[in-house]
Amino acid sequence: MINRIFLFVSFFAITNFLSLPFGAKNALGSADGIIAIVNEDIITESELTSSKMFPRNSISFLIEKKLQLQTANKMGIGVNPTEISAAIEDIRKENSFPSDKDFESALLKQGISLENYKKDLKEQLILIKLINREIKSSISVTDAELEEYYFLNKRFFSRPEEIRIGYVYIPVKTTAPEDIYNQAQNKIREILLSFKKDSSFSDIKRNYSGQPEIIVSEDLGFIKKGELLQELDNVAFVLREDEISDVISTPSGFYILKMLERKEIEALPFTEVKDMVKEMLFQEKSEKRVKEWIYELKSTSYIDIKI
Repeated sequence: MINRIFLFVSFFAITNFLSLPFGAKNALGSADGIIAIVNEDIITESELTSSKMFPRNSISFLIEKKLQLQTANKMGIGVNPTEISAAIEDIRKENSFPSDKDFESALLKQGISLENYKKDLKEQLILIKLINREIKSSISVTDAELEEYYFLNKRFFSRPEEIRIGYVYIPVKTTAPEDIYNQAQNKIREILLSFKKDSSFSDIKRNYSGQPEIIVSEDLGFIKKGELLQELDNVAFVLREDEISDVISTPSGFYILKMLERKEIEALPFTEVKDMVKEMLFQEKSEKRVKEWIYELKSTSYIDIKI
């Protein structure tokens, strides 16, 4: 079971700017002081307490949210019960809850009623529509801009370095009895000496065929950095082609690696990554425009912070 149910929404479908997770409890209590006035609305102490569970933990975040909801209301933007139900169904499935009852039980365990959850969800869906209308619809990206962005940011559109290796492995845990551990260590050193004298993987397999504890893989295939054990990763990617490593000790045993082939970092063709380039540039433009738009909302609104 997940620790907290979140709905992360992207107001223009490509960025986490102003994303809001759900799961914040409403502060309880008869006294709920006013901490800010935003045009005709107020922000209360309980809202500030709840906001501590949001990614932007500040009054400023609450003010921005309030301003956007006010704008949406003036524009007549709303959501109907069908849209809310569909969103909840998507969230339930995404979090692998088998039924509505299971989903509601998980909410209640966090002190959140389904009614309050729906209220928060409704606000987020409204904000998505607002940003899509105010921001997304006004942003365009030309082919010339895409090509320029691609050439300025080629490092983001490259195939990572890959290597192809073979290995010899003797499994033995560091917690094994000392005599067994030393025996394995001596054996891997013996194999290393043989390797250094131009023995091949086939030779190793043949010479040690009667010792099943010695595992030989002539070709592991191409791998990217981070796909091996850290101890192996640190060594493998600095080897030259046909170079053999020294003995590598890991918690699970001893390894010898041999570099077979290396594929260097390679820039992907523009035509292959055009959609990705467009998405990234669109995101940057959207984030910039959202910040400008919120600044405009603030500058034309009455905001009085009481604390």
